[in-house]
Amino acid sequence: MKKENTVVAAMQRGFTLVELLVVVAILGILATVAVTSVTGHIEQTNITAAKTSVRAIDDAIEVYSSSHHGKTPDSLKDLVKGDKPALKGGDGALVDPWDNEYQLKKEGKKYYILCLGPDGTEGTEDDIRSDQIKKDKVED
Repeated sequence: MKKENTVVAAMQRGFTLVELLVVVAILGILATVAVTSVTGHIEQTNITAAKTSVRAIDDAIEVYSSSHHGKTPDSLKDLVKGDKPALKGGDGALVDPWDNEYQLKKEGKKYYILCLGPDGTEGTEDDIRSDQIKKDKVED
């Protein structure tokens, strides 16, 4: 009789399957909320990093141009070549956070730097352009 009471008491002290399932469900919901929150911050950080890189590349073009008699580079790769490159970081400095290369677009004597943004497609709403960044900076 005493042995049966010990077994019954031990069973009553444990968790039921329903209680365990409720705890697992709550932990799953909390994990989903945390991952969603972090993902949004990572994307915004990548956008900020891309804008900073576009500004740095634009500044490097000005440095390049001043040391090459006003000529803009034919390619962004020209900025990282030579003994004294206008842009430090080598070819890695020419790749955006989404692993796409920044692009130099020329329109006559004007130019702009283009980052294709998260979707990697040109001409979409998430593109980051140096001429747009300059306008945004002036409006601030």
